[in-house]
Amino acid sequence: MLRKITCIDYDKFVKEFLPEAATTASKSKFSSSLKTATALKLASLRRHSSSRRTTRSATRAAAELLQPPSTNPFKGMSDSNSEKAMYRKITTALNGALLCPGYKFIATPHKGDSPDGSGQAVDCGMYPTSALDRLEVVRGGEYGRTDWSSIEIAIECKLNERGGDPFDEKIDNDEPNADDRRKVLGQILSYMELVFDYQHRTYQYMILFLGKFARIVRVDRSGIFATHKFLYRKEGAKLARFLWCYSRLSDADRGHDTTAVRLKPRSKEADRMRDRVENVAESDYVGQSFKKLLDEDWPWWKLQVPDEAHPERPRYYLVGKPHFRAPGVAGRATRGYIALPADEKDDNFVYLKDAWRVVSDQIDKEGVILETLRHHKVEFVPTLICHGDIAGQVTKTQAVWAELYPEKDCHLKHHQHYRLAVKEVGKSIEEFTNGAELVTALYCCVKAHQQAYAKGIIHRDISAGNILLYRRADGKWQGLLNDWELSKHLAHQNGEGRQPDRTGTWRFLSANALNDHKKVIVVQDELESFFHVLLYIAIRFLPHNCDPDRVPQFLDDYFDGYSPTTTGHLCGWAKLSAMRDGVIRISLYNDEEKSHPNAALRFHWPGKPAKHKHPMNQLFKTFLSWFHAYYTLPQTPIDEDVEASDDEDEDDAAVPSASGILAEMGPEKELEAAEELSSTGSASSSPVPSPSSTILDLPGHHTAAQKPGPSPKKSRRELEQLAKNLSSHGPMLNELYTALSQKWPKEDRCEDRKPEKAWVPAKDPVVKGTKRSSEVLAERIGKPAKRSRVR
Repeated sequence: MLRKITCIDYDKFVKEFLPEAATTASKSKFSSSLKTATALKLASLRRHSSSRRTTRSATRAAAELLQPPSTNPFKGMSDSNSEKAMYRKITTALNGALLCPGYKFIATPHKGDSPDGSGQAVDCGMYPTSALDRLEVVRGGEYGRTDWSSIEIAIECKLNERGGDPFDEKIDNDEPNADDRRKVLGQILSYMELVFDYQHRTYQYMILFLGKFARIVRVDRSGIFATHKFLYRKEGAKLARFLWCYSRLSDADRGHDTTAVRLKPRSKEADRMRDRVENVAESDYVGQSFKKLLDEDWPWWKLQVPDEAHPERPRYYLVGKPHFRAPGVAGRATRGYIALPADEKDDNFVYLKDAWRVVSDQIDKEGVILETLRHHKVEFVPTLICHGDIAGQVTKTQAVWAELYPEKDCHLKHHQHYRLAVKEVGKSIEEFTNGAELVTALYCCVKAHQQAYAKGIIHRDISAGNILLYRRADGKWQGLLNDWELSKHLAHQNGEGRQPDRTGTWRFLSANALNDHKKVIVVQDELESFFHVLLYIAIRFLPHNCDPDRVPQFLDDYFDGYSPTTTGHLCGWAKLSAMRDGVIRISLYNDEEKSHPNAALRFHWPGKPAKHKHPMNQLFKTFLSWFHAYYTLPQTPIDEDVEASDDEDEDDAAVPSASGILAEMGPEKELEAAEELSSTGSASSSPVPSPSSTILDLPGHHTAAQKPGPSPKKSRRELEQLAKNLSSHGPMLNELYTALSQKWPKEDRCEDRKPEKAWVPAKDPVVKGTKRSSEVLAERIGKPAKRSRVR
C-alpha cells in the first residue's frame, strides 16, 4: 500500500502551506479594500459619535480586521449531543467571528447538489456570498443545498471523535484499518473528488470537526496532509488564524486555477456554444456529443491551453461538462473535453485533455510524443494542435514530505498541470456497430502501436478507454490509439525494473505485469493488453455461451479480481488461469456447462439456426494458444512436453469479405513491418514467424477441410514457436486481418451486460452506507480501483 496521507503539527502545516503573504494583511489581496473600508467606517463613527470611548473601541475593532486574530470563536461553546447541533453551533460561531470577508458558512447536511447523481451532501461549507443564491437557503431556515461548483472549503462534522476520524496516527501511514474509520475516509475523499470534478482547483482544503477535536486537511494530486487533532474549543484561535489568512489570499493561492474562467450562463461565449449545435445534424456524432455536454446544471469554462511552439500565443477553448473524468483524488486526474475554439473564426471541434502529468526525466510530455509520431508518419494516432504545462501549477505534497523526512525515500509523485488539444474527436470503442467494426478498430490500434514501436516508442497503457473509433473524411470508421501520456522511449527502459508500482490500467495489464510491480513493460505485455480489451468489449456486447446475468461476475473475476498478499495486490485467478491454460473456462458462468468444467467461452452467430461460426472464436483460440505457450515456457524444462489445452475445436469455414479500411491493407505489409522491427533491433530480437507458420500451420488453426485430431502434448520447441508470435506485432495483425477477411454478421451487437453498479457477491455483501468507499483515492486504499492507473 502506497502511503498518501501524512499528519503533522499545526504550526508546521501552516508554515508549509499558507503563503507568507497571508501572515500580513498589507500584502494580501484584501488589504487595500479592508483599509479603505476601515477608514470610511472610522470617519463615519467620528462624525456621528460624541464619545471618545466609542471611537477608540471602533478603532481597535477595525484595526483587528487587518491582523491575524488571536481570539477563539468557539470559546464557551457547550457540548453538542448531536451532529445537527454541531452544524448550527459551528456555523454560527464562524459567521459571528467575521473572519472571512466575502464568505459565509452554511450548513448543508441534507440536500445534495442536483446535478450530482450521487446526491452527496457535505455537512457544512464556506461559500462566497455571491454564490448563496445557488444554495437555495430558505429565508429564516437553517440549511441550504450543497453546491460543489462554488464551495470554497468543505466542512464535515462527526460526533464520534474516534470512530469518525478518517486518520489513525497510531499507524505508520496514518490510514485507518477499522472499517468505520475507513468508511469515513472514503466519505471525505468522495467530497474532495466532487470539488475537484466541479471546479478547476490545483488543491483544496477541508475542515473536520470530530467531537471535541478538529483537523485541517489539504489535498493535491500527489497526496494528503492533515494537522494533528486539536481541541477546537480550547485552541480555536488556530482555526480562526487559518481561515482569516485563507480568505485574504489570491484566487491562485487558494488553489483556484486562474487559467480556467467560469462562463456566465448568458455570456457571449456561452451563447455561441449553444448556437454552434442548435441545428446540428443527427449524423454529426461530434456535434451531437457536444450538445449533450452543454448541461445547464454544470459549470461551463473557457480554458487556456499553452502552445509550446508559440509560447507568446496561448489558445483558448470553450467547454461544457467533461466528456471523460478519471475517478479519484490523487493521480493524473485526467479530464477530457469536446471543445470549441474561443476564436469565433474557427467552428471546428477539437478534443482537449486536462491532466496532471507525472514529472520524470524518462517520460516525455504527451504532446512531444504525438509530434514525434507525426514526424514519423505513424498512422491511427491523434494529430497535435497545441500543448504545454500550466505555469506555476505543480503539486507541493511530495516536496513538503521530502523536506520533512529527508532520511526517507519519497514515494509521492511530482505532478505538473498540463493541457493539450488534438484534431480528432473520437468516440468510445464501446459504441461499435458490430463485431467486424470492433476488430477493425483493434487492428488499426495494433498497427499504430507497431509503427510507434518501430520508431522506439512503447505506449504502456493499452486499455478500452484508449482505443477509440474515429470517422474519417470519407465516412469510414477506423481505430485511433489515444492517450500516449505514459509512453516511453525504448532507450529509457532498462532491465533493472522501475519504481515499485504498476504502469497502466489494472483491468487490462498483463498478468505478468500485475504479478511483478517492477516489471519493465515489453511488447508481449502490450499485445496481451490488446487481447484483454477485445475480451472486455466482446463479453459485454457480443452473443456467447456465458449466461447474461453472470457476465457481471465474470467481469469482476477477470478484470477487477486480485490476489491479496503481504506485499500488495497481484493478478486475479481468472485472468492468470486464462493466460496459463490457454482457455477461458465458463462453467462458473453457465449452469448448463457445470458438468463440463473445461467448457470454453464461445461466441455465437446471431439467429437460429446459426448460418456460420463466429470468426471471433478462431481469433480467441489462436491468441490464447500463444499466451499459453508464453506463460508455460518459463516453467517448462527443456526436455519436457506439455499437455495441450483440451478445449473444443470448431469448424471455422472462412468466407472472404474484406472491406472498408482493411481492403486498403494486406497481411504482407504487416509481415514486412514486423521483419523490419526485428532487423532494426527496436523490438524483440526473436525471429518473426513466416506467413505459413503464423497463418496456416499454427496448431489449432484449420480450414474447413482440416479437422483437428486429439490434442497432443506440445514439445518445448512447439511452445517456443507459438510464444514467438508475441515477440512482434506481425502475427497478431495477420490474424486480425485474416479474421476480417471472413464473413461477419452485420448485426451481432447485443445490449451491454455490464451493470451500472459494481457487482457484489451474493454471499459476501459489502457493507455500504450512503458514502463512497475509499477507492476514490486514485492510488488505491484496499481493493484496486476499477480504472486505477498507477504511474
